[in-house]
Amino acid sequence: MEQTALTQQEETLAAALRDQFGDGLTGQSKVADQLSIFVKADIIFELAQFMKEDARAGFDLLSDICGVDWIKCPDMRFELVYNFYKINADLRVLIRTTIPDSDTPAIQSIQPVYPGADWLEREVYDMLGIVFDGHPDLRRIITPDGLDGWPHRKDFPLTYEAPQFSYNKDKPPEIIK
Repeated sequence: MEQTALTQQEETLAAALRDQFGDGLTGQSKVADQLSIFVKADIIFELAQFMKEDARAGFDLLSDICGVDWIKCPDMRFELVYNFYKINADLRVLIRTTIPDSDTPAIQSIQPVYPGADWLEREVYDMLGIVFDGHPDLRRIITPDGLDGWPHRKDFPLTYEAPQFSYNKDKPPEIIK
């Protein structure tokens, strides 16, 4: 895909972020009309506050948090993508950060700034095992509580028996071989 030029709104936001966070920003790109700004993980909470509260930003909605497992890149194994939306300007920006491989990868929760991050962070935790420090109720919401592992990690074994949920405990599904 080809990179496209930044709109005036995007350029103003990118300049404000550079002014505010300097070396905390590691890059930017715009592909398929979607601006991505790459940041260091240790500034994510302050950046979320800026995105919501600063007049130069004013993003009123955090619409999604996605996680990616780059298993062959241990220094940046996990990537988190925060999808911010400014409703009155119809402006969407992705904030992307990476977390190195470890037994318990972690990043600061932004739930105190964007309360809607509550379930989004829980879903990323449930699927990838990334801990959101400061989250008020970080627990599984999709998989069974006793599940060993994180299903969206690329090293999650696919040969386990299908987990039994309460709705199918009497008639378990057939295991695909």
